[in-house]
Amino acid sequence: MRPRPSTWVWVTVLVSFFCGGPIALVIWAAMAFSEAGKPEPMDCAEAMDWAHATMPKSAEDQHCTVSSWLDTQVKAEFRMPRGEVAGWLAGTYPGGRIRSYCPTDLCVDVQEMPPEPGGPAAVNVNVTYEDGGTALVHVMPFTV
Repeated sequence: MRPRPSTWVWVTVLVSFFCGGPIALVIWAAMAFSEAGKPEPMDCAEAMDWAHATMPKSAEDQHCTVSSWLDTQVKAEFRMPRGEVAGWLAGTYPGGRIRSYCPTDLCVDVQEMPPEPGGPAAVNVNVTYEDGGTALVHVMPFTV
């Protein structure tokens, strides 16, 4: 007894679904996850607001990005006069702790952030003193 021709159509469809479906899912996941966490431009006023800070009036060369996947990390980078850094940090993050190990000239960690749904859990500030009386400031709030 020979199977009907329509039987082979259904067998082909089922084999394609059960073998091709997982392969298609793996390809889709690889493409979707390759874009996850890539930094995207962000408005610096919005970035600093999310970090519970304000951009110093004397700030120059402002550049801000946001990257999200399992957590959110915002990076704000700007230059300001070196002499204004301590005052800005004290006014912006009075509870910040100076880190003992620091790859730059000054590192401040702020762990006690106001509880806010979707807000940052902490903020790291790294300052590099440059020639000519300027400081390069990196403000990095993030969720966990």
